[in-house]
Amino acid sequence: MLDGYNSSSIDRNIYEGLSSPNIHTPHNMAEFASIIMHYPEAELWAGGTFLMTRPDSYPSKKMGREIISLASMEELHRFQRNDRFAEFGAMVTLDEVMSTGKAVLPKVLLDNIRSIGSRLITRKATIGGAIAAREISTSFPGTLISLDATAEVRFIKKKRLHSRWIQLTRMLDKNGKISIPSGGMISRIRISFSDKDCQSFSSIGSVLTAPDETVAIAFTAALDQDVLNNPTIAFTYPNIGIVYSRDIDNVFSSLRLPIDETEFRSLEQIIFTFIDSSVQNLSKLQRTRTSGILRSIIDSLNEKSLTSPAS
Repeated sequence: MLDGYNSSSIDRNIYEGLSSPNIHTPHNMAEFASIIMHYPEAELWAGGTFLMTRPDSYPSKKMGREIISLASMEELHRFQRNDRFAEFGAMVTLDEVMSTGKAVLPKVLLDNIRSIGSRLITRKATIGGAIAAREISTSFPGTLISLDATAEVRFIKKKRLHSRWIQLTRMLDKNGKISIPSGGMISRIRISFSDKDCQSFSSIGSVLTAPDETVAIAFTAALDQDVLNNPTIAFTYPNIGIVYSRDIDNVFSSLRLPIDETEFRSLEQIIFTFIDSSVQNLSKLQRTRTSGILRSIIDSLNEKSLTSPAS
């Protein structure tokens, strides 16, 4: 890996026509801030699972391409927890999330990681990269949204590095993508230990090979007899974006379980009204798969409400 600090000593004309990127390797936040101020449009390289799957990623056709590798930033590899939440540095891999948090993290999150692929992928893919990729490459951000996760965002303002904790729901832009300020980065992710006893993650299709057919839905709630407390649902359509709305959560809050077929059809219609107002070009297959997953969620909630000792 080429260190960007020493790249000036390289004769760039050795391989005429080959546009090799300049790789910068900061070891701490101070070095990162210095580099990003000089190269505000630099690409951040975490595990590399997104960039290396893009067509024509290397050799690059873009002259003067700058990449900042975060691999040497020790603080981004840290994990800590207390009685209320777990906190992961952005460079913690999904495999490490599984191994360190298996006993305490919400089931919906662990199920999502298992669905992403083999350990060949999860040992490289990082939690920060999964959230901050320019295009949706996993269903992970949607699941974090269903858990009300927050992220620490570091960004340059007035030639200084600032930090701010932001809910992921507030980082969604109008296109359903996680938006980070130019020259900014996600440094930590905080996940609260959930007391929600209704958790569901479902994914149909392949994000990599068939994004225009794929659907992933993450749902969490606490069941109190026949009422759902603090329900949160996020829909991920890899070719379009993430759909999340507090209004949809409120629709679930208004349910009185169990609901019958007529009530389900009404719920489904309301949800698709919100989805259609948020995204375009939802395929018929994605619509059908969304409907099927919604039915599975409701069937599970109906059964849970009928078998609950408090009912």
